Amino acid sequence: MYHAIVRRKVRALWRIAGDGSGNYRPAVAMAAPDLRFRFIGDGVLGAELRGPAAFADWFERANRCIPGMRLSLTDVVVKGWPWNTDVVVRLRIEATLADGSLYENEGIQWARIRWGRMVEDTVLEDTLRLQQAWERQQTATAAAVGIAVTGRG
Repeated sequence: MYHAIVRRKVRALWRIAGDGSGNYRPAVAMAAPDLRFRFIGDGVLGAELRGPAAFADWFERANRCIPGMRLSLTDVVVKGWPWNTDVVVRLRIEATLADGSLYENEGIQWARIRWGRMVEDTVLEDTLRLQQAWERQQTATAAAVGIAVTGRG
């Protein structure tokens, strides 16, 4: 029963946070004061940080990099008990970039929850696809305002 409740809450959270509106506040509200967040990779969104404020800042950066990102769950696995719960989410990422092209990616989130608070969150995404999308976004945005883009961001 506990696992079904957690799955339902995770799905509800992702419906809000992943609808493309940039409303990440419910995810940040779940973060424990000592949250450890990692977005694996050296690309534009790569991060290893601690705490809800830094977590919120990361979401702000993600929303600036690729506005309107939509995230949908394809699977949720829950194991453990309220004092030590692992939640693994498989997700699909989509966005329409500034040049009109479609960004599509997939990712995995592994979170650890203790007594309803997220204490650890690790996200793995195809960072090459993400980097290429960000570069297309930068080029299209710069072209829209008449600025030449050179090199990598």
